[in-house]
Amino acid sequence: MSAMNDFNLQLKEAENQLDQVKDTIQSIRKSLSSNQDAAPCDGQPKRDPVEDKVTVRKMLAKKSAEGYTAQVKALLHKFGAEKLSDVDPKDYEDLYYSAEGLGQ
Repeated sequence: MSAMNDFNLQLKEAENQLDQVKDTIQSIRKSLSSNQDAAPCDGQPKRDPVEDKVTVRKMLAKKSAEGYTAQVKALLHKFGAEKLSDVDPKDYEDLYYSAEGLGQ
């Protein structure tokens, strides 16, 4: 009788593990589905202005450290700003590529 009880316990444990796996799979599917729904229709990834600002700031700092401080300031002025926080977030991408071209 004890062997039968052990077997039943093992079956229940396996069922619980399967339930957990099913829940995980459903959660992943739900996450993937919501990510696909949130993606823009034009195929472009959704941009995060804060992340872009950090990336642009790193590029501007790099170019400034390479000796292009005057050109970095000129670029900011071109975008109507004294400092990066004054730049319109929609211009971050253009500013980044403009800064990237400094010194080439």
